[in-house]
Amino acid sequence: MEKGASRLLKTKIKVLFSDLDGTLLSPRSWLWGKVRTHTLSTLGTFLDDGEHHLILATGRNITRAKVISDWLEERLGGYKIPYLICLNGGTLVNNETGEVIYSKCFKVSKLWDLIKFVRRNFLAVFMIFTSDNQLFTENNWISKCFARKFSKKYGAEVKFVELFDLEGNWENIQKVMFISLHRNSEKLRAMLEAKFSEFYVSTHGGWLLEVIDKKINKFYAIEEILKIEKNWNLRECCGAGNEGNDLMMIQECGFGVAVDFHSKKSFKYNPELINFHTTNKDGKAIARALLENF
Repeated sequence: MEKGASRLLKTKIKVLFSDLDGTLLSPRSWLWGKVRTHTLSTLGTFLDDGEHHLILATGRNITRAKVISDWLEERLGGYKIPYLICLNGGTLVNNETGEVIYSKCFKVSKLWDLIKFVRRNFLAVFMIFTSDNQLFTENNWISKCFARKFSKKYGAEVKFVELFDLEGNWENIQKVMFISLHRNSEKLRAMLEAKFSEFYVSTHGGWLLEVIDKKINKFYAIEEILKIEKNWNLRECCGAGNEGNDLMMIQECGFGVAVDFHSKKSFKYNPELINFHTTNKDGKAIARALLENF
């Protein structure tokens, strides 16, 4: 059955794979990091029968994803989230045991060119996060300021590296971020994706950009989960997200939910491969997706 045809039938979904920032979490600054009460209630109903499951699929590292996971479990009547997909699919964690059961890192052949291009043409700070919880940045005062802030957030140890040392094959890079001091993140995003087609670039406000290797994807982690959970079928999975790094998950799952921050459509996708589009301007995107479709 084509994805578009499923809109005409009652959809049976057993597993919800949801992005966090911009999708499940409220976008309002004074509520950031929280889930709206209506969305929590709707999720609770979805999970109540014991036959449905929620998996968090996020760009956050394990530590930060675990904080939200624990917060949700306390408010979902004891439901236990079985897996965490972290670092945009770079790491898959058994949430009960804490065991990392799948890990994938950047291919760096073009990454060094991208970082050097940004630094030579823009006022920007780069931060490279590795699988062993190290954060690499340049040894200057502004890079140090941002690195201190993000190292606390990610629980990472700060290391300094010179631009000319960015070469060779680093085997454990899982996340790369830029702070644009021009506040031109959308313009820079379009430029980087056109020039370096090996990467997705997501933006968070005017300052922050995140670079993601297209060979690392949340959907590949979903495939690893389905190898373990033999009774889960991809046709019965729903993928929900709001960024380019969510797109494969949304399009390949049996039901795809595209989420926007805005009231009008701005997330670019092929509508024939998406089942439902909604806004998260009010923090109720996931609630709407569940109530109107399942």
